[in-house]
Amino acid sequence: MHNMRRGGGGGSGSGSGGGDGGNRWGSASDRVAETNRRLLEQQNDSSINTLADQLGRLKELSIDINEEVADQNRMLDGMGNQMNSASGLLNETLGKLGTMLKSGGSKHMVYLIGFVVFSFIMIYWIMTHKSQAV
Repeated sequence: MHNMRRGGGGGSGSGSGGGDGGNRWGSASDRVAETNRRLLEQQNDSSINTLADQLGRLKELSIDINEEVADQNRMLDGMGNQMNSASGLLNETLGKLGTMLKSGGSKHMVYLIGFVVFSFIMIYWIMTHKSQAV
C-alpha cells in the first residue's frame, strides 16, 4: 500500500507522469507537512516564552504581595501592642481615679470637674481657631 501511494505499484499508473510524478507529489506533501510542523513549533515556542514571561511577572507580584502582607502584619502587631499598653494605662488611671474618689471629699471632685470643663473649652478653642486658619 505504501508503494502504491508513491507511484511504484506495477503497471497501474495514476495517469500522466507515471511513477515519477507520484514521488514529487509525496515529497511536496512531506515538505508542506514539515513546514506546518515547524510553524506550529514556532507558535508553541512563542506561546511558551510568553507564558514564561507572564509566570515571571506573576512570581514577582506574589513576592511583592508576600512582603506587603508581612509588613502589614508587623504593623498590626505593633498597633496591637500599643493598644494593650494604652489599655493598661487607662485601667491604671481609672483605678487611681476610683481610689481618689473613695478617699477624698468633694474638693477632689470639684478639681476633676474643673479640669474636664477646662479641657473641653481648650479643645473647642483650638478647633475653632484651626478651622479659621484653613
